[in-house]
Amino acid sequence: MEISRVDPGDVDLELAERMVAVDAASHRHAGLEVPVQSGPSRMFSLQHGNNGRPVAAVWVVGPPAEPVGWGLVELPFLDNLDLASLRAVIAPAHRRTGLGRALLGQQTDFARDHGRTKLVTGAWRGTDGIGFLDASGFSTAGQHPYAVRRLDLHRDTSRWDRAYDEAAAVASDYELVRVAGPADEAMVPGLVALHEAINDAPADEGMEPDAWDADRVRGYDASMVRRHQTTYRILARHVPSGAWAGMSLLCVDEFAPTVAFQEDTTVVRAHRGHRLGLLMKCAMLRWLRDERPEVAATDTWNATDNHHMIAVNERLGCRVIATNVGYRRQV
Repeated sequence: MEISRVDPGDVDLELAERMVAVDAASHRHAGLEVPVQSGPSRMFSLQHGNNGRPVAAVWVVGPPAEPVGWGLVELPFLDNLDLASLRAVIAPAHRRTGLGRALLGQQTDFARDHGRTKLVTGAWRGTDGIGFLDASGFSTAGQHPYAVRRLDLHRDTSRWDRAYDEAAAVASDYELVRVAGPADEAMVPGLVALHEAINDAPADEGMEPDAWDADRVRGYDASMVRRHQTTYRILARHVPSGAWAGMSLLCVDEFAPTVAFQEDTTVVRAHRGHRLGLLMKCAMLRWLRDERPEVAATDTWNATDNHHMIAVNERLGCRVIATNVGYRRQV
């Protein structure tokens, strides 16, 4: 069966919908609660990425009119320049036929041709992807498993109000600022430090910290607009000094707003110990409850050893719905 490389800019809505259908079949087969992207979201994410650039390469397995799988490679361009990030899905009915190995071979060749020496990817625990990666020379050594936690926004929301009041009493020297959509230019320099604060979270072995500057913040915001992802930021500011102290960032996919995605929640080291993480997350949930009632749940990823943030999320009522296991291999 043919495996063809497709320019990300040529992935139209029809092809994107067919790719997503492969994802949906895979999730049904595995019994995963994690939602798949909508067709429009898949198309725009391939074309714009997170920083204004399309993904580096896309492959379709089988005829584009009826694909049985797909794959992509992302090449970081601001940091981790030795790394290539891989994703691939083969429809359940076409597994164990050699298609996955053939697709991985093309992805590996592409990474090698672009000077990358490390491959990273992941698979959902309990699915066929685990066995495939184990058999393909990938290792979990130095990689963090990430648990996906879901929070139902239409059930027992009073707990957020109680937690908010408790955290606000401790963080009396701080004020919260709401930012919907792209940040004002005057805020961009302060957001650089807030985005960088996530680098203190548990990281995979050998990974360089994310390199943030003003252009990267602007590029991220612009990409989210082009992808029809509405960003919501809750920012914490230390009133006596005026310094930005923390940020909680969440995205709502306007093509499929039922489940929002919690991005980073970070607190600058000098301002930790004031329950700002809990305060900002509660403020975000109250904001969504009041202004986006169609958002029924949020999903968030936590490294399984990020005990502090796990405790915060469980305090809010999150439950684990899946675990993604990280893998890596030398090219």
